[in-house]
Amino acid sequence: MGSESGYILTEIWNARPSWHALALEERRQFFHERIGPLIMSLVEQGAEFLGCAIDDNTGPESMSCRYMAIWKLPEKALSERLEASAKESGFLDYFEQVNFSGRIITPDVMNADMIRLDGASAPAR
Repeated sequence: MGSESGYILTEIWNARPSWHALALEERRQFFHERIGPLIMSLVEQGAEFLGCAIDDNTGPESMSCRYMAIWKLPEKALSERLEASAKESGFLDYFEQVNFSGRIITPDVMNADMIRLDGASAPAR
């Protein structure tokens, strides 16, 4: 088995104090004027919104982030545009976000990579 087509981006985030400081109407306006049009633009460019969630994991490996969204994209360039637009839209002024992205692959490809993994091939952080 080889790779699948496309790219995947997972966004994980929490609200910053600046978000909590906004009035409810300011929050609604922000999503109506900035985030809604941004999402529509990304969909028009070929992004497929796969889903989102509010974290309810209570297991020992749970994260400290509240929100998650997953996108399927035709190429890495659109993933990079999506990440850049989060900053341009002002989203990152109100939310602390981390992203995980990569080319969609099969489990066999991922498992083979993990098997031959050595310290030199781990991504730099």
